[in-house]
Formats: sequence, C-alpha cells, structure tokens
Amino acid sequence: MIRIDRTSDADQCVADWFLTEFFMPGVRTWETYGRCGDRIGRSDGFKGGWYWSWSDPTMQADFITRVEADALDRLRPFDTVNKCLNFTRARPETFIRLDSHWYLFAHIALGELDAARAMWTKSREYYRPGRIMDEPFHQLEYDRLCLIDAPLMADDRAGLAALLHRWEAENIVGSPLEPHWVKKPLPLEVG
Repeated sequence: MIRIDRTSDADQCVADWFLTEFFMPGVRTWETYGRCGDRIGRSDGFKGGWYWSWSDPTMQADFITRVEADALDRLRPFDTVNKCLNFTRARPETFIRLDSHWYLFAHIALGELDAARAMWTKSREYYRPGRIMDEPFHQLEYDRLCLIDAPLMADDRAGLAALLHRWEAENIVGSPLEPHWVKKPLPLEVG
C-alpha cells in the first residue's frame, strides 16, 4: 500500500509505503494494516525532506520519481504472502511494531502450525467464546482469536485458511484498496 497522508499544514502531505496483512484478526480500520513500511521523501536537491507541498510545482514529477524508486521498486518483488511476511520478519526496524498476535498469524498463514500451536498454548485458556471485553474496540479481535483454537489444535489447514480469507475479505470492505484487492493463496494452503 502507498499512502498519502495529511499533515497539520494544509499545503503539505507525507507519503509512505507499507506491506499489508489483511488476514490479521486485530484490524480496526484499513489504515492499521501494515507494520512494515517506510516514508517516501523528496529527492536530493529538492526542498521539503519528508514533506510534500501541494503548491510546489516540482512536486508531481518528483513524487512519481520517488514512488517508483522508493516504493514500487521495493514492493514489486513481494508478490506472495510468503515473501511479504518473511521480509517483514527479517526487517529489524519492524520488530517493535510486531506483537505476539502478528507472529501467531504469520506462523499460521505461512503454514508453520507447530510454531503457531506453541505460541497459542501459552494463552489459549484466556480465549473463550462469549466473553465480553471491557473495551468494545477489542471485541472483534478477541472473538476472532477464539475461533482459531479448534482448527489450529486439530491441524485443520483448510479451516484456518477459510478463517483467514474470511477476515481478509471483511477487513478490506470499504477501504480505498477494495477495488484493487485480489485474493491470493496462503502458503498454509499450498504447502
């Protein structure tokens, strides 16, 4: 995903790129996708640094140059879930943003079910269907986490893949990315 975001100055915006994981259970809005990314800044010799000014006549041409070089060239190789997740896991600067649920579902999506079960057994007693969360915004993630217990513990790859694809479809609805989204097979289904 390439995002152009506003700033407190109406004449300026910032741009970033992200690798997105639409099948994660803890997504509250489409903007929370992607824990691996970087800023897209101005080319050397242009003023602005990380900020892009709408009133700058050089912005459009430089923006195209920078998006091509800093985002698209980097993102093109990531044409599979496997490549995206492995890149994110190997990138030290993303470690601070990757929580245990991210790793759990990365293991599941990649078909690393033994590693996923090892993580899940440490917290699975906490996740019981029907529990009401104190903070309503946590309810969707909690309810989704409750659903993985049976298929994960039974080594039901098809059941897990169906859950992840369902969440992916639910999470993408209403986002600006929805018209461009294409369902891709998960390594869990392939291997």
